[in-house]
Amino acid sequence: MLSYLFWTAVSFFSGSVMYSYLIPKLLFKKDITKISKDGNPGCGNVFTCVGIPCGIFCLLLELAKGAVPIWLALKYVSPDNLMFAGVLAGPVLGHAFSPMLKNHGGKAIAVTFGTYIGLCPHSVILFMLAVPFVFFSTVLRITPHSLRVMISYATMLGSSLFFENRTPVLFGAAIITAAVIYRHFGDYIQREKRQYGVYLFSFRLFGREAEENELSHSGKA
Repeated sequence: MLSYLFWTAVSFFSGSVMYSYLIPKLLFKKDITKISKDGNPGCGNVFTCVGIPCGIFCLLLELAKGAVPIWLALKYVSPDNLMFAGVLAGPVLGHAFSPMLKNHGGKAIAVTFGTYIGLCPHSVILFMLAVPFVFFSTVLRITPHSLRVMISYATMLGSSLFFENRTPVLFGAAIITAAVIYRHFGDYIQREKRQYGVYLFSFRLFGREAEENELSHSGKA
């Protein structure tokens, strides 16, 4: 039991180190929580606000802070023990609710992929997340990004019920899904204002996009 608690703490601490916030601030004197549109301390905003080289560096660090503690933990604890769910969810919870930023963390997409990379080859859940992400980004394209993320994670969790045979991994994935949806839901409601769009490749199927809302407002004016 102590081993699982120890590795849960290690994975949470690893996830709580906000590289995408620290690196731009230390190297370029830029606070991406202030200069980005959504204030998210994630590597996506580093690419946009600082540049591609720094973005790639931060992305690798975000992946590593999820993968490394899980990879190390699996040398000492079993993924078949229910307490492993806490170890698995630790990096994502640490990132999403980072004490470094007074619990105002990031949206935890990169660190989720890193966490699932660390779980390979013990689980195929990495592919359960990658497939809907690619599908809803290219084939049946869903906008905005926050809605696409929430649907992709929900799809990952649902499909994992059929393809993942380890209950602790399922519980960990459920915690991760809840945390990521929580971090994106507020953005979807407040900043995206419940707009949505569904496209088959480039052909629009249905939706309620920003341009429609702007036209309706201008018509009323």
